[in-house]
Amino acid sequence: MTARRNILITGTALLAAFAAVGCSADGESKKAKSTADSDTMAYHADYPEYSSLDAVIKKSDVVVKGTVVSSRVEKMLPEAPSGDDPATNPQAGLSPAEAKAAKKAAEADPIIVTVSKVKVSQSLAGDVAVGDTIEVSQLGGAYKGVTYQEKGTTMLAKGGPQYVLMLADHGGKNPYDLVNPEQALYTVASGGTVKAVSGAGFDNAGKIGQLAARADRIAKNRTR
Repeated sequence: MTARRNILITGTALLAAFAAVGCSADGESKKAKSTADSDTMAYHADYPEYSSLDAVIKKSDVVVKGTVVSSRVEKMLPEAPSGDDPATNPQAGLSPAEAKAAKKAAEADPIIVTVSKVKVSQSLAGDVAVGDTIEVSQLGGAYKGVTYQEKGTTMLAKGGPQYVLMLADHGGKNPYDLVNPEQALYTVASGGTVKAVSGAGFDNAGKIGQLAARADRIAKNRTR
């Protein structure tokens, strides 16, 4: 049996319109529906796209190099809307029984995310220090026997390569997330060369030292 779902999310990636069990969400509009395989769910997401690597760095609140030390999968649930305006609260005017039924229906379609803990070995931009451990949220993951996948997302791997992550900061205790899952994710080779994980990433990052100088230049220009 194959279930079909359509889930709408709003924001830059994974963090704002949703209250989560352990994290929150914000992204451009996203829809999720099942594939033909009953134990795989395909997420279809729209993310901001950038014309250059400099544009990605400029948009990022934090740019770091680091490795994944652990990860967990979490379920995100929609926040209950508030207010009496139907334009912002589709549940405005519903009876208590109708509101309860609407909440139950929303909870049947959770958004699954994987939150990775990343140990920072180099801070290229933003208020993060070497030795810090930060959390990074990505759309998808394996949850209760179902694998949730987003086509453009490559999951961070524990014990894998050193990554360069270009991240959005959503404040408070919320995890960071990539400003774009393909254009903001890179690995660092043994010789220091920074390479895009996806073919949609940029191939002109150069060596890690060059990228750090680039990020510093962009940060200085931003404050002028």
